[in-house]
Amino acid sequence: MNKHKILVISSKYQPEYSGSGFRAHNTYKRLKKKYNLDFDVLTNSTLYQGNERYEYDGVEVSRISPPFKIPKKKSLWKSILTLLGIFWEIFYSWKFIRKKIDDYNLLHTFGNTWTIGFLSWYFSKRNKPIIRELCNDMSNPLYPIQIENYMRRIFEKENTLIVSISKKLEILARKFGAKSIWQRPNPVDEKKFFVDFKKKYFLRNKLTKFNQDDIVLNLVANFIDRKNQLFVLDVLSLLPKNFKLILAGPLKTENNAYFQNLLDKINNLNLDARVDIQNGFIHNFDEYLKCSDVFLFPSKAEGLGTPILESQACGVPVVSNYLKDITDSIIRTNKGGCYLKLDANIWAEQIQKVLEIPKEVLIHNAKYINDMCSTKIIDTEYYKRINLLTNNKIKY
Repeated sequence: MNKHKILVISSKYQPEYSGSGFRAHNTYKRLKKKYNLDFDVLTNSTLYQGNERYEYDGVEVSRISPPFKIPKKKSLWKSILTLLGIFWEIFYSWKFIRKKIDDYNLLHTFGNTWTIGFLSWYFSKRNKPIIRELCNDMSNPLYPIQIENYMRRIFEKENTLIVSISKKLEILARKFGAKSIWQRPNPVDEKKFFVDFKKKYFLRNKLTKFNQDDIVLNLVANFIDRKNQLFVLDVLSLLPKNFKLILAGPLKTENNAYFQNLLDKINNLNLDARVDIQNGFIHNFDEYLKCSDVFLFPSKAEGLGTPILESQACGVPVVSNYLKDITDSIIRTNKGGCYLKLDANIWAEQIQKVLEIPKEVLIHNAKYINDMCSTKIIDTEYYKRINLLTNNKIKY
């Protein structure tokens, strides 16, 4: 048996986008390349119906998803389908693992599904190590919350590890009695996210409709209400006309109404010439950062906010919403940007202020970010902790 064969489960996995699934994919591809670490991927889905095996970017993926879509509106029918969906996930999770459990040394989960809950129980029953990664803003890390008491006993065991991507999530995990916690920010790929001021206007010309006389603000994120693009339009309307805005990111069908609201607001505020709006997954996010002057992060809630780190690594200052124990721990005021409450007038003032941060300060701050959370550093720690768990030497 391979010493390190890991079952990776993500509630969503490419091509269905989620930040945690995307990072899980990239993390384990790097770990395999660096340390010859073997892994299988199991996922669930809200976008796709029906079980399927497929390949994505050289990785084989097994998807477990009920063959029906569960409606969002509350009803008796929704309750029935939800219950059937739980049974579907548990049954096919058991069918997947029953003959393979001895192949795996460790379970690593991202997200919250019944597959994750059932297989956490199954691995614990066989006394196999479990890593649970807390990736999103939440009120309870012991999901599924319907079996919270059992989950609590699992993560009180020494051969488990909770990975908290922010101080806020670490505090939460401790509150619920987790035995071992590793608090660290998400990894930033130092080969992509680095200072490259020389290419700024070349990339701007390539990717946007703006020119080098413009001051370009950037908000690349899912087009959903939580990401708060509507607020940024209010801010832009208060800034001088040479301030322009990139809005780009994935758009799911269920968010079409929100996207239309954005388009309507752009039109109503006469911002058409000042906003470059693009929908679709942004594979070259680093280039969008490098062509910009300021990155905006007005999200209402987050588990961390990896783009805040990636932007600073590129030497681009960030103006962010104040999220306690999140943004205040990864933005150094007047060095990498600032964090503040959601007030459009104050944001307009602070955006102009962060433009005054000297380049040498931004470069020094980029090095600080790289030293804190580069993939090289995070991957080394991952491998160390995986070794400790699989060899029953639990010392953090």
